[in-house]
Amino acid sequence: MNSASNQRDRRQVTGNIRDFLLAADELPSPRGAALQLIELARDPDVRIDAVVRVIRSDPALSGFVLRAASAARFGRTERSLDLQQAVIRLGMNIVRAHAVALSLVTNRPKVTSKRFNYNAFWTSSLLNAAVMEALARHRGDLPAAEAFTLGLLSEIGTLAFATGAPATYDLTLEQAARGAEPVETVEIATFGFDRHELSAVLLADWGLPTSLADVVYWQCDPEGGGFEPDSRSYRLACGLQLATKLADTCLAAQPDPDSVATIYLRAAILDLTPEETRKLAMDALAELPMWTDLVRLPKPAITALPSSWVD
Repeated sequence: MNSASNQRDRRQVTGNIRDFLLAADELPSPRGAALQLIELARDPDVRIDAVVRVIRSDPALSGFVLRAASAARFGRTERSLDLQQAVIRLGMNIVRAHAVALSLVTNRPKVTSKRFNYNAFWTSSLLNAAVMEALARHRGDLPAAEAFTLGLLSEIGTLAFATGAPATYDLTLEQAARGAEPVETVEIATFGFDRHELSAVLLADWGLPTSLADVVYWQCDPEGGGFEPDSRSYRLACGLQLATKLADTCLAAQPDPDSVATIYLRAAILDLTPEETRKLAMDALAELPMWTDLVRLPKPAITALPSSWVD
């Protein structure tokens, strides 16, 4: 989202997104255990044992939830949890979000877009999530589970573009590659909204809290979201922009100077020194193989984060 987004009415943007979703060829859609958890979450009196039964029915989801709630990820000393403890520690919203993500990774939709790389998309999303979680651990004032979830699903609108309107989206990506404008600007010109705005609507539809959907909506323009400068939402939006640019940079064949500059500028806003930023990147990259192995993605090639925006 660029600064022009401030002049666009959010209700109109959401209306454009609803029209797109109705006309889409195909959309990423949670299935199996994820769908059951979405339904369970609508019941305010749902019992935790019912949630655990659903998770246990899917071995991959069980492993994913246990990994996400493991002691090391929360700065604790114990190393193992049972599923009930994991669900209590994470909370229903986070468990549901993890189930949605894993369902989308493993139940691969029909993607006919020629310029969209499915494996690269999810590898980047997992690294984005790992960066967000590392940032939360470093700062100590951000919720690690929510941060991980935001990173994991913040770009889901890209997958929706690639499945919902593959031919149009290929042309959009080609136009962005030829020009100097950010891809989000070209998406707005083509569809009336960008990937982040589309992501926010999808996450809200899947039952994630509005506060998290708002962070996703404004991740490319944290100042435009009207968040208080010292609010958790503003820090999460700044962190999400940092994480997305860092993931793109570390997985790119050649770092983009503008992205590197954004990383270090957002890091400074979040009170991170360049050395701390590089340490955060290394911590996240060290965890990436565990996540890609868990969802059976190929091992990615990694590019080191430049030591400053002037390298």
